[in-house]
Amino acid sequence: MKIKKTRLIFLTLTVLLICSVIFSCNNNGNSKNDEIKTNDANADANIEADSPPPEDEYIYPDIDGGGKDFTFLSPSTTWFYYTDIVRDEISGEVLDDAIYNRNRFIEAKFNIEFKAVERDIGAITADLRKIIKAGEDIYNAAYVPAFYGGTVGALITENMLYNMYDIPAMNLDKEWYNQTMLKEAAIGGGKQLYYAGCDINIMTIQCVIFIYFNQDMMSNMGMELPYKAVREGKWDFDMFYEFQKAGANLNGAESFKWDPSGPATYGFVAHDNCAVALLEGSGERFVTTDSDGMPHLAIENERFLNVLAKMEQLLVKSPDGYYMFANNDPATGFHFEPIFKNGRALMITGELKAADVFKDMETTFGIIPMPKFDGSQKGYFCQLHFGTPVLVIPGTNQNPDFTGAVLDAMAYVSAKDVTPVLFDVSVSQKRLRNEESIEMLQLIKNSGSFDVGSAYGWTTDFYNNIKSTLGMGKSFDAVSRIEKSRDKINASIEKTMTFFD
Repeated sequence: MKIKKTRLIFLTLTVLLICSVIFSCNNNGNSKNDEIKTNDANADANIEADSPPPEDEYIYPDIDGGGKDFTFLSPSTTWFYYTDIVRDEISGEVLDDAIYNRNRFIEAKFNIEFKAVERDIGAITADLRKIIKAGEDIYNAAYVPAFYGGTVGALITENMLYNMYDIPAMNLDKEWYNQTMLKEAAIGGGKQLYYAGCDINIMTIQCVIFIYFNQDMMSNMGMELPYKAVREGKWDFDMFYEFQKAGANLNGAESFKWDPSGPATYGFVAHDNCAVALLEGSGERFVTTDSDGMPHLAIENERFLNVLAKMEQLLVKSPDGYYMFANNDPATGFHFEPIFKNGRALMITGELKAADVFKDMETTFGIIPMPKFDGSQKGYFCQLHFGTPVLVIPGTNQNPDFTGAVLDAMAYVSAKDVTPVLFDVSVSQKRLRNEESIEMLQLIKNSGSFDVGSAYGWTTDFYNNIKSTLGMGKSFDAVSRIEKSRDKINASIEKTMTFFD
């Protein structure tokens, strides 16, 4: 267990603010698209993200923490994410220093001292459960993975977390919270919300999955870059397939069999989670929620089956070179990230943190959201993967109102002062190479979420089966799998919902 402690020092907030790129967690529009029968929680999402309000519009509550510790339980990972919530000192790295200055500012506002206890991401849920069962008030707040090493839903139904709607100081309708995630998370009658997404923990943002593409390769082939298509709502599965086709070239090789020193290039290379990312990009969900907050299994509608059939064309039935599953250890070279970095793939799926891998890539790359299913779909959707840490308040917390006030202010300042540094400085200047990609990041961040069926573990087997088949370039018998899964999933949903009655 690693403990980080800060000194109670107030320094003037010195973070460089990149005012032209202020990002928010806001989802612009929430109407359902009845025509395509999809849980279109982000139906009217567009490129322009609403900016957080100026600082003088945020009213910081006049409350005093008495100089006490405010402690986070937070994940550490071996996956190269940025996981620091607390920084001990100025380092000269702009993101580190933005975190440091944010914390000094909030500490001074509330007369508290931040601590962070870090646990391995695979063990953190079990650790929090033990602490709560023991009745110990150790953590003011915690970040637990959505559905890795357990599910956040299990903590909820075991009555271990606070309903955030019961904490008035948390302005959950504001843009410094991820509204797409919030709408997926809010199930049950009345206002009930037990986890949230915001920018206090940078890892939450870095977990969003989207498309990286080799911009130089595309330009050299005389192809129009896809930014305009995204803006016009035309970036869909059909266009994705055309890009796969264009990127698959033998270049003198005898076959598309992988050769680390060979000349062949591939249209799309990825890990197995790309299949679920494509499915969620289509706007389809395993589970949807009706107007009364009741979740329903949604895997038997016609559009869901049509999406799976199209994915089979993209990942299984396409010609050699269009798609290659490559997820061995990066050191072997047969891994989607080094394959892309070395100019051997036109497209990959990857999280935002993958930009770190490409910081010294010789060619220019760009980013775009996951494609729509077709042009009739409203809005783009990008998956937050299984390890995404979500914010929760342990039920043993003896002062949830004070905690909520601190978290709300911290989320606001994070969106205003930290996220622009992450996106515009750490990413734009060092990794992403153009203004268009920064524009795309606004859309990608706003659309990031994960299926509520995953959060509660109802659809885990179905989810994993899609990964292990379509994601690895193998056929998926949708009708048979649905038939085998239906009753089990419905029973799990019914059992969970007794908690919300």
